[in-house]
Amino acid sequence: MTQIRNSGAVAPANVWISPNFQNKGGKIYEYYKLTSINPEVKHQGLGKIGSEKYRDWLARIQRRNWIVELEQQLSMLQALIDRQAMIVLDLPQAESD
Repeated sequence: MTQIRNSGAVAPANVWISPNFQNKGGKIYEYYKLTSINPEVKHQGLGKIGSEKYRDWLARIQRRNWIVELEQQLSMLQALIDRQAMIVLDLPQAESD
């Protein structure tokens, strides 16, 4: 997780990229915008796929998603370790001869 965080900026929660279609002169153009329900992040235009802003925010969101996935896996592993420790503690002690 530290490597991911050190590789670049990480998007906050509740931020995603959404398409934005605009009709100009009878042609429909597809642009992308940063959408958020997070009050700390303002909506902003990212331009077309491949633009610098688009790639930057896509990478930030991917880093966030990787961290979230790793945190979930870590939590599951910790729950398994805790469960195993409880089972070991509950085993009856063998009588020594």
